[in-house]
Amino acid sequence: MTAVPLTHRYVIAARLKGYLGKHEESVALLTEALELEPDSPRLLRFRGHRRISISDYAGAIADLRAAADQLAGVEDEYEMYQPEVEKDVVSLILGRPEDVRPQHLSDTDAAANPEILGRYNTTLHASVWYHLGVAQYLAGDLEGCLPSFAESEKASRHQEGLVASQDWQYMALRRLGRTAEAEEVLDRFRTVDLVDEPHLVGYEGRMKLYTGEIGPDELWAMCDGNSLKTVTQGYGLGNWHYYNGDVDKAREVFDGVLKTRVTHAFAYLAVKAEYERNPDFATTSKEN
Repeated sequence: MTAVPLTHRYVIAARLKGYLGKHEESVALLTEALELEPDSPRLLRFRGHRRISISDYAGAIADLRAAADQLAGVEDEYEMYQPEVEKDVVSLILGRPEDVRPQHLSDTDAAANPEILGRYNTTLHASVWYHLGVAQYLAGDLEGCLPSFAESEKASRHQEGLVASQDWQYMALRRLGRTAEAEEVLDRFRTVDLVDEPHLVGYEGRMKLYTGEIGPDELWAMCDGNSLKTVTQGYGLGNWHYYNGDVDKAREVFDGVLKTRVTHAFAYLAVKAEYERNPDFATTSKEN
């Protein structure tokens, strides 16, 4: 039987716990793994992600900053896409380790096997920078998140990560009142050759709202009853109403986001952060 390295099994187990919504258990598993492989950028990346999910933004920033500081000397690698990870979980449970595919595919290996890249949907470097930016944004550091999202945008090789990095930059810049720089982000988005893929959760729609290609009602209709899309589209839409001066409409949309109870979604956490810290939503924070 082919052995699957222990730290790889830890990542698979931690990702499974995350898919099941057991984020604290995911963090605990990755903490165990880091005892075996201290300072691993890969393990820090995944633990940082799950720390965001439990609102431990300081811990997430510490993990992801430690990972980012090492990236210059680390070959980038592709990360397995969730549905593919689930297949490998089944293989491990059924005692078929020989069927478990590489969870992380280095650039060198990818160049030799380009036909298998469809199994992978993110890369280590882009994920580290993206999740660092998200943690900083959710912690209220709108200025500090901008360089992280810019690095994520540069490192992104997949549409979802690229557009999401642009979206968070745009929102942060608008909230900082730096409208001209926000428009430059939209100019970059306009050059993206968009492809509609089933797994996309809504950043493309949000960016189309910002450019004026679609209106707010059309964006909201695109949610089509999908809770994750409602959360993702909703935070962007509510934020758009907010920085365009309509606090009441923003509150209405944000309330809709919270009603989904998709508590692990970054957009859900962003609404919670608004209600906890933003004085414009002080009344709402007491009600939610």
